[in-house]
Amino acid sequence: MNQQFQEKIAPVFIVGTGRSGSTLLRAILNASNQIHIPYESEFIARVYPYYHDKTHFNEDDYRQIARFFINTSEKNGWGMKREYLTLCLKERAPQSLADINSTIYEAYLKLQGLENLRWGIKTPFLVAHIDRIFAVFPQAKIIHLVRDGRDVYLSYRKVHENDKIEEKDKFGPKGAVTTALYWIDGLRRIEELHDGQVYELQYENLLNHPDAEIKMLCAFLDIDYNSSMYENYQESDSNKNLLLEKHKQTIHAKIESRFDPTNMKKYLSNMSKLDRFIFELIGVPYLNKYHYPIEFQVLDTIFLKPIRGFLYFGARQLNNWRYRNRDVQVYKKVFPQKSGFRVPTVKVKIRRLFTLTYS
Repeated sequence: MNQQFQEKIAPVFIVGTGRSGSTLLRAILNASNQIHIPYESEFIARVYPYYHDKTHFNEDDYRQIARFFINTSEKNGWGMKREYLTLCLKERAPQSLADINSTIYEAYLKLQGLENLRWGIKTPFLVAHIDRIFAVFPQAKIIHLVRDGRDVYLSYRKVHENDKIEEKDKFGPKGAVTTALYWIDGLRRIEELHDGQVYELQYENLLNHPDAEIKMLCAFLDIDYNSSMYENYQESDSNKNLLLEKHKQTIHAKIESRFDPTNMKKYLSNMSKLDRFIFELIGVPYLNKYHYPIEFQVLDTIFLKPIRGFLYFGARQLNNWRYRNRDVQVYKKVFPQKSGFRVPTVKVKIRRLFTLTYS
């Protein structure tokens, strides 16, 4: 990698199932005034199939890459103009996908007057593409945020039931079955990695023991800890204007208030007994793994393992199809003049990649 890109080769990525507290965690880390995590972006995952093995980039590539970023990032490219992004890329002339990512993210920090801070990305969906992240940034710091799947289900349900959210802006699984399988598939993708490569943080532990949990997280990220990070994160200048207007009064209404240690175990009173039974029927192994309480102990039996295995396998295939289709949809937006294009087959052998990188 060129010397000019050496300083910031360990970016931070916050991933996990949606509705698990990633926006809160972003606000806490931004309040450290040592790192800045802006709006969400799928850019690194979406651009990867088309440019990951390219070793020479020209002006035309930079124009297309700027289009990729605008089409895969909130606020149409974090509010940056395509001309500005193209100019930054041309001036810096990065010749690898890692350098391109760094150039774009640092261009945003420069606009915000935050060029002395480290950058990070908060996009839960990237839990499905950690292989692509590590292929681009082998030393990336990955934070996997975990929340009780039953509360995740309730949070998604609120999204779909909220009349203030337009139908086109609603997202995520709707039912107990689909939420359970989506939640578990994300956990299984993390489970396939080697220990020590991803920092797992449970949302409930963060709420119960914020001081201890954030101290350990700061040590992992090599940043200094201060209790004001969680006590007064809503007052930090780094967090101003990061919430999308359409979400301020709906899915992210709590973020602008103070730290709420009671925001957990809502499923006990707000989730029907039937839905709790269905969720545990599918997810007992992973509720146990993360030490979440089990209500229906009869479901904790090895005899259900084959059925669960079949469901998990089916969910993986369906999700892989959905993610691959998203690659196609993004390509059509960026290159509308081209037709009949097939997404390149991208296979990253995770364990082999990590052996080469970390041994």
